[in-house]
Amino acid sequence: MIFRVAETGDVDAVARIISYASTRLGRAGIDQWQRGYPNRQSIERDVEQGVGRVLCDGDEIVAYSAVIFTGEEAYRDITAGEWLTSGDYAVVHRLCVAENRVGEGLSREFMLRVEQLARDNAMPSLRIDTHPDNRIMQRLISSLGFTYCGDVVIESRRLAYEKIL
Repeated sequence: MIFRVAETGDVDAVARIISYASTRLGRAGIDQWQRGYPNRQSIERDVEQGVGRVLCDGDEIVAYSAVIFTGEEAYRDITAGEWLTSGDYAVVHRLCVAENRVGEGLSREFMLRVEQLARDNAMPSLRIDTHPDNRIMQRLISSLGFTYCGDVVIESRRLAYEKIL
């Protein structure tokens, strides 16, 4: 598996992965990614800003996420708790896996690669959020050692997690 920065030529493949993930969430009754975000423009912006990351199996993009080292504005207003740290952190947004590769542990592999990337960039912690109904993501995050810290608002209420690296 190759973990790398997303490039302009990856946008179509990533857009398909995000579209599938959005549909899958909707079919599961999860009101996350159901209002047109994320979309192709989100991916293009991620690529332009150098924050998009892909996990590839050969030439096939099998997972995508934005990994941001400059913080997240919405994380300033955490309620029902507090962050574990107060300094710099990396953020994971828009994690998704290709339709034909769901169930292969690629989200876990992606997150482990992100953790190493964050460590390599001297980030003391990693933060992520997810929809309250997205139990699959909550299980993944918890199994990787993240701690629930409170709630943030991104579109709507999100459960916010942090892992000290």
